[in-house]
Amino acid sequence: MQIYPIYPSFSSGQFFELAVQPRRRFSIAIYQQQSSESLTSVSGVIVSATNNVKAELVDGKYVFQSVDAETQVRFDKDWEWPTITIKPNTPELRSGAYVAVAYEVGPRGEPLTDLGRRCSAHQAVFGWPPDSDSMALIVARPRTPEASLAYVIPTATYHAYNSTGGGCFYGDPIHRTHPATKVSLRRPGGGLGAQLGEPGDPYDPKSPRQQFTHWDAKFIRWLRAANLACDFYTDLDLHRGAVLDPAKYRCVLSVGHHEYWSQKMRDQVAGFIAGGGNLAVFSGNTCYRPIDFGSHDMKEMNRLGDSWPNFNESDLIGLSYGYGGGKWGTWRRFRGWVECGREPIGFTVSQADHWVFTGTGLKNGQQFGAEDRLAGYEVDGVPPVANGFETLAATPRLHGWEIAGAGALGLFQPSPQPASGSDPMQGWVFNCGTTDWARVLMNPNAASHVIVDQITRNVVHKFSGLPLDRALRHDASFSDTASNARKDDSASRQVSKLVHTDSEGS
Repeated sequence: MQIYPIYPSFSSGQFFELAVQPRRRFSIAIYQQQSSESLTSVSGVIVSATNNVKAELVDGKYVFQSVDAETQVRFDKDWEWPTITIKPNTPELRSGAYVAVAYEVGPRGEPLTDLGRRCSAHQAVFGWPPDSDSMALIVARPRTPEASLAYVIPTATYHAYNSTGGGCFYGDPIHRTHPATKVSLRRPGGGLGAQLGEPGDPYDPKSPRQQFTHWDAKFIRWLRAANLACDFYTDLDLHRGAVLDPAKYRCVLSVGHHEYWSQKMRDQVAGFIAGGGNLAVFSGNTCYRPIDFGSHDMKEMNRLGDSWPNFNESDLIGLSYGYGGGKWGTWRRFRGWVECGREPIGFTVSQADHWVFTGTGLKNGQQFGAEDRLAGYEVDGVPPVANGFETLAATPRLHGWEIAGAGALGLFQPSPQPASGSDPMQGWVFNCGTTDWARVLMNPNAASHVIVDQITRNVVHKFSGLPLDRALRHDASFSDTASNARKDDSASRQVSKLVHTDSEGS
């Protein structure tokens, strides 16, 4: 059974609208992405209104019956399915990534499927097929900022690849659809339960690319394991600056494959950095393609071009896919996706004494991540004309890949003051330049897992204004890096000074 949210986020504690497939009898369970790979049962729901749906309480649980005829709906139209207005039945709901699960039931509310039986028993479910085919991703925003970190979930990118209804921004060879320049945001598949024409990921086959579980779920688990509080939003919230005001945070996180950005999203982040905020990009192919969200109600998304003019997103984040490379496989008519593997390519360190590498034990000229294919299926590179990006590590030239540039990892400060070297109120951008950072980060068996984990700790702690020595793992290589942590205490305090006064309570 398919469902989708009318808006992909809601204010914690408030109601939200969920559109449901017509002519179905069902119940709803609410799950959350917490610390485990599976989703965790949170609650049932409270209902405030319905539209073309009958709601009945049976033994303390809602049984819904949707009406209307089920019709074929296009990928670029509002599906206008029946709706229920609900909220999780829990007294306190914190900001986070939640999942509404719909499961079909009998007249007395008895679940008819294995998924329904697990939901009814409050057991774990999984955010990948087939479970995810009956799910909708719902992001709970904080009513007021509660943390120093803000995480932006890339709803726009998920819909760009979602060909549910017969189309998306790409040709889908599996379902035989052609590229389009407009898609609806009011249809199933905005992060979970999508129809995808993507090749499978040979290094992470459990979950399909272009889905929440493949990237964001992993990083959220890492944040929880690291005891780092975080507020959650979608990129539609970032577009509407009144909903997500970056100035209320010390650091904004962009993770996984955050490809599609509007000009307003860029402007919000640019202003945030100019005012002293920091952007941590653990993503690849980031901000590569321009979009807008149509009318004020943001029911649709329009692709405005293949890329920003002159790959000028590098003026904001330091790197561009236009100077990097991609390798994802080849479509064969009778064989499907083939040749999806990549050469073992990682990053070679050039500034091992930098605070980013504190606790890693890395040396100049040493490579990390090759065995794990850390240089992901899409990698971002430095512009050929120097733009001030400080490269700390880089890949070799990606021969045989699309574009065939080279990947880079490092720091960037947009528009520094030429006279003084940098504006003391300017924030910073860290950019890892690869789509596969989160995969290696949460794979304890990866050869470079500890290094990737330590770099991530360093960046998030430093950008949040926390002392760098608090980021060190207990198994960190202290011999040549502990002194860097002590040296950078003053730098950490400087980051704290860059925070706006109205965010001190965050």
